[in-house]
Amino acid sequence: MLRRNLRYKGDLRFITIVLVAAFSNPACYADSGKDEQADALMLLLPATAYLLTVNKEDTDGAWALTKSLGLSAVSTLALNSLIDKDSPNGSSRHAFPSGHTAIAFSSAAFIQRRYGRRLGIPACLVASYVGWLRVETDDHDAADVLGGMAVGILSSYLLTKPFDDNVSVAAWSDGKSAGLKLQIQW
Repeated sequence: MLRRNLRYKGDLRFITIVLVAAFSNPACYADSGKDEQADALMLLLPATAYLLTVNKEDTDGAWALTKSLGLSAVSTLALNSLIDKDSPNGSSRHAFPSGHTAIAFSSAAFIQRRYGRRLGIPACLVASYVGWLRVETDDHDAADVLGGMAVGILSSYLLTKPFDDNVSVAAWSDGKSAGLKLQIQW
């Protein structure tokens, strides 16, 4: 139990460092454009999710993240093509659903589903901020953002399983023999 708590504290430190680095980005300064903030944070969330998979040596998680982001992107593009909806500021005729919000929530939902609420809640707060920025800049309305949120969350929940670091199975070979190693921690 102590080992697991230490791992969570390390994960929280890791995600805090990534968030501090992101908010140190000049695009996130108060005098910076809100569009640039949304762009930077939308890219930060998948990068954070991927770095978490690397930190945990979780190749299955990296593959699940790739699939969920891919499904989210393809679904968003398909819906954008099928639904002819203007953005509030008139810059796009394909506003529903919000792609920024779909990618942000796909990443946040992946983190929450794979690694739990302790890491997922801060990621969801950042994703919510991305959605708010998209409404604030008149690139989208609330329905566009809610649609992107639904696409992102559904994509990750369909393709991501919770991470179980208590059980591991590994194949081994020394050149003369081979086998499977099963390790269970409790």
